[in-house]
Amino acid sequence: MYIKLPKSVSALYKAHSVMCRDFEHTGLTFTLDGKLVGDIGEAIVAESYGIVLCAKRTPGVDGHTADGRTVQIKATGRSKAGPAFTPGKGVADHLIFIRIDFDHGRATILYNGPEAPVRKLLPLSWSGTKVVNLGLVLSLDKKTNSKKRLARVVTS
Repeated sequence: MYIKLPKSVSALYKAHSVMCRDFEHTGLTFTLDGKLVGDIGEAIVAESYGIVLCAKRTPGVDGHTADGRTVQIKATGRSKAGPAFTPGKGVADHLIFIRIDFDHGRATILYNGPEAPVRKLLPLSWSGTKVVNLGLVLSLDKKTNSKKRLARVVTS
């Protein structure tokens, strides 16, 4: 399942590509990752699934569904990366994990289901950022009952 990227995101990516070519001689890569990709992911998923984003930063929770469930949204721009978590007490009811394919102007839903099974793949304690194995996340997604998935409210 795909979400079409807004024109503004595609334009940002095109500008980024031109900048990378202009400064190729420096060896710098100007990687689009981290907070920018995460924020883009939150915005497009929230809009597509009718999620109301938290007005103030809430650890482990990015927003709420119409019926009040908490949701965490994770995004990556890398083709083989799983969702990245940082330690903390915040846990959401639901997780949506996407891969943003800037070249093709779309995001792929890689996981849409309860967050608990994905969190079980994390160590009991850790520091820094921990990336969950993508293959395991994809396997969990395949096993997720359609009734446990959030439904799209905007199709694009």
